Amino acid sequence: MSPIARPDTNTLFYIDPTWFEKNGRDLREEMHAALCQECRAIYPTPADARVVDRVNPQTGEVTRVDALWECLADHCAHKPEFITPTTPLMTAIFRALLANGNNPMSPEQLYKRVGKSNAAGILRVLLSADIENGVMPFEK
Repeated sequence: MSPIARPDTNTLFYIDPTWFEKNGRDLREEMHAALCQECRAIYPTPADARVVDRVNPQTGEVTRVDALWECLADHCAHKPEFITPTTPLMTAIFRALLANGNNPMSPEQLYKRVGKSNAAGILRVLLSADIENGVMPFEK
């Protein structure tokens, strides 16, 4: 895969799980840390989560998903404290991607979700020299 020549506010970004392995961090621990108190009570440790069935409400399609992803996307992300005005920008971006099931999002989409900075500012942060929380450009 060739690198993205000139990323812009429509370039897609995602969380690269292999980044965590390479940097001695655990993505599941990071996901667990983003859970709300109610979900942490259900899953006291990252290891307590399991694979669960998720039903698409529009199609009825059933898929198997990690319970932490499901809890983050279907419950925690809808709480006002999930992303607040005082949440650091990179944390907000990471949480937005978690809530989106790690489906790639552009800086434009991330701006609409986190409501911080602007799309160009988010792009600058994402393209900084230090990759944070494994968020990097998505290559098809």
